[in-house]
Amino acid sequence: MKKSMIVPALVLALALAAGACARDVTASDEYRALEREIAALEQQASDTAAALAEARAVQGTQVPADVDDLLDEWWSANERNDGSVVELYLPSGYHLSGQQMIPRDDLAAHLGAPGWTPEWITEPYLVAAEPEGRYVVTRGLRNTQGSRSFASALTFEILTTADGELKIAETDWTHATN
Repeated sequence: MKKSMIVPALVLALALAAGACARDVTASDEYRALEREIAALEQQASDTAAALAEARAVQGTQVPADVDDLLDEWWSANERNDGSVVELYLPSGYHLSGQQMIPRDDLAAHLGAPGWTPEWITEPYLVAAEPEGRYVVTRGLRNTQGSRSFASALTFEILTTADGELKIAETDWTHATN
């Protein structure tokens, strides 16, 4: 090969090599495939974080089994209408109905008053739980009397006594008045 052809060939080879090195790697199929894979992994991580946050939120609202048992016991005693519901309250316990405070001694007569038929319409929701054994739990309630019916909420404040027994400190019936 002549010297005059070697130089242009070398220049051409260097130009091709420089062009290959300088080409846009982001335009390659492999690069795009890696980008898609990274995006999919980022989405999966985001979905997992969201699911974990949701699970933690739900876990925070789980009513402890012994508290749930006390609510069931309260409902059963109230339905029996035999006065035993008062035994589930602390001696200082009471029930609020709107702005009316019904002391423990008058609870059985108030809760057992005829006329309304109550039914739970939600599962219990744990509003607060404190390490010393204080719980605040709310449930949705529907009261029906003939053709009248309305939804309301019944909130329980439950305390753990010194001997480890759960007792109701207060129930609060929240309802709209017409």
